[in-house]
Amino acid sequence: MPNPKKIPQSLIIAIVQSQDSDLVELVLNQEEYKFTRLPSVGGFLKECSVTFLIGCADSQRENVKEILMTAAKKRVTFVSAPSEIGPLPIPIPTETLVGGVSMLTLGIEHFEEI
Repeated sequence: MPNPKKIPQSLIIAIVQSQDSDLVELVLNQEEYKFTRLPSVGGFLKECSVTFLIGCADSQRENVKEILMTAAKKRVTFVSAPSEIGPLPIPIPTETLVGGVSMLTLGIEHFEEI
């Protein structure tokens, strides 16, 4: 029978940029959180990202959130946005903010380790 204190009560789904994923994984391992790492692709910029599925107790959610916010930094990048000036659209580099973490938290009603 598993230790009741080790049974996860929450599932955190965290999506981070691939540049930050190794650091997130390292810190989660150091803090001994159970997680699964899945490759994914971002929406609007089509950037590679990583989705982490992290199981934790309700009391540890804030600690996981702090870990994710510290390890997954926001950064400025440039994307080509077409300009509507003139007869032909000309791509103009536009500054945009990317990175950080997108996080969803779900309650776990049942957990079974097989």
